[in-house]
Amino acid sequence: MHLKLPETLLHSHKPARSVPGMSLLSQDNVLNIVTRRKTHNHLLGDMYHNCLTMGWMRFFATITAAYLLLNLLFSVGFYLVPHGLSNVKAGNLWGDFFFSAQTLSTVGYGYIYPQGVIANLLAALEMLIGTILTAIITGLVFARFSRPQARVLFSNVVTIFQDGNYPKLNFRLGNLRNTPLMNTSIEAILARTHSDEHGHTSLQLEHLTLVHNHFPVFPVSLSFSHYITEDSPLYGLDQSTLETQQARIFLLLNATDPVSAQDVFANHVYTAQEILYGARFVNLLKTSEQGIMEVDFSLFHMTASDPLPTKHEEPTTAPDNTPSGTA
Repeated sequence: MHLKLPETLLHSHKPARSVPGMSLLSQDNVLNIVTRRKTHNHLLGDMYHNCLTMGWMRFFATITAAYLLLNLLFSVGFYLVPHGLSNVKAGNLWGDFFFSAQTLSTVGYGYIYPQGVIANLLAALEMLIGTILTAIITGLVFARFSRPQARVLFSNVVTIFQDGNYPKLNFRLGNLRNTPLMNTSIEAILARTHSDEHGHTSLQLEHLTLVHNHFPVFPVSLSFSHYITEDSPLYGLDQSTLETQQARIFLLLNATDPVSAQDVFANHVYTAQEILYGARFVNLLKTSEQGIMEVDFSLFHMTASDPLPTKHEEPTTAPDNTPSGTA
């Protein structure tokens, strides 16, 4: 039996605007930290990692720039060799450039060919570089295309509602793939600033113990929960205190893609403003007329009001429509 909640009780939440410095990690697992006076390696020292982590536009722009630069260097070399190329007039830089492009790509139409020892040495060197460059670019493009992505959807907010004697922090994850994720594990970490008696401020990281942090199969949607007991780092902290401490909740997901048999990762960060007190997520599961279980992703970020008891009220157990480990 499924109860339909009144529209006045439902709340949709838009993702918060990205603020510089809000997250230590981007969605591509790249550090969003500006470092100063750090010893940097040479560009070629970590070129493979840099080529895999940069964006597609920057990747193709870098390849194009390297291709044009190499062609320009070799075309200048052919330009400086008198009568080094057949069917190319002396001083015709464009003719030298196009021959360099043909040689670098190992096409070689045959209409223009090198003449003399120096021109043949330049052509041989360019063909060697072209062969190596083609292999490197092919490997990089394949590595970028074949790299699996988690494609996990995180709820826009974290909800806190009363469940028994303690408040319960809850967040929701959705699998956007057509295939389930296997061996899924997730960790939640609370990061906040802490000032000691001397006024020194430091970043404090505390682990939030989840009710279930490992599932063998992640089919469509899962909810993960943390009880705010006396042992919880969130115990006794209200939203204003978390905002003052610049609190962040980091979620780190690790799973296995059954298609490629490779590990995939995903992460998300919630700010103190994205913690919603006195609310719970709306149930996504329903049964169709044919008896098939359905998940309505249009309700993924929807919440319903569930006010927390005041200090003078006894906590009561409310029915939980989104238990841990379900949609």
